[in-house]
Amino acid sequence: MNDDTPIRFTLAGEGFEPSLLAEELTDHRAGARVMFDGRVRNHNEGSEVAGLEYQAYPAMAVKVGQRILEEEAARHGLLRVRGVHRTGALEIGESAVWVGVVSAHRAAAFDGARAIMERLKYELPVWKKETYKDGRIDWVGPDNKSSETGLEKPGDPPEWDASIRWMYLSDGHDFRGRHGLGRQDHGIRAVDSVECVAGMGLRGDRYFGMKEDYKGQITFFDIKMVEAIRGKFGQPDLSAGIFRRNVIVEGVDLSQWVGRRFRFQGVEFEGSEECKPCYWMDEAIAPGAEEFLKPDFGGGLRARILSDGVLKVDPAEK
Repeated sequence: MNDDTPIRFTLAGEGFEPSLLAEELTDHRAGARVMFDGRVRNHNEGSEVAGLEYQAYPAMAVKVGQRILEEEAARHGLLRVRGVHRTGALEIGESAVWVGVVSAHRAAAFDGARAIMERLKYELPVWKKETYKDGRIDWVGPDNKSSETGLEKPGDPPEWDASIRWMYLSDGHDFRGRHGLGRQDHGIRAVDSVECVAGMGLRGDRYFGMKEDYKGQITFFDIKMVEAIRGKFGQPDLSAGIFRRNVIVEGVDLSQWVGRRFRFQGVEFEGSEECKPCYWMDEAIAPGAEEFLKPDFGGGLRARILSDGVLKVDPAEK
């Protein structure tokens, strides 16, 4: 790759100059430029930090980093993206990771830069050695777990400030494996509450216990997309269950949670990937529905369930 490549991720074994990286973002189509410069601070979790060291398997780290940049550039309509992550020993105040994006408008630039940083933090195969002034040393992986204990570092995952409008379960698949054969008729039923089982899924749903570490143990879908589809295709009474997603939520940007852990109604989850629509949406809703759902994370969020608990439809929505 060269500096003219619009989307580029690299590792740096020594200090880099952010101003030089910013020059690679020049694009006369752009109306917004957002840059993030993550630096080594002198404290962490109440302890004084003496320094950090990052280690990576370069070929894998560059491949994963490049993929993250390309996926988020496509999702947010970014014109140019540059990302760099340090390896080796760093002192207090040094730049550890730098991300710069440009887009036609500011909203896409802010959202894209944040999404990239969150995914680099949780997905990039780079390990951090934290050295404290009291002599303690801890290695932390991209999943925020200590390599010594295997336990997540202190700090609860953020809580979703959202509400559940509807929830749905289905006993069987209407579409899976039915290419060219039409849909089946397992249907989908609305429920007021559902049991979440860590590592398994939603009890009573078609994906429950499907396979180990399945990415789609639960799916979240934004009420805004339900309303948009109803308006676009002139179907004001269209059921939200037609999308065959589990939990219809309001008040959260699903696109920000891939690779991140979060807590919702006391249950802990980890966003795994975008739930992409398929051509069956054209049959279930109307021709053109699949394409309409593709941009802006319209298909929803797939997630793993990390703790047991129960989700309930908000009383005001019943």
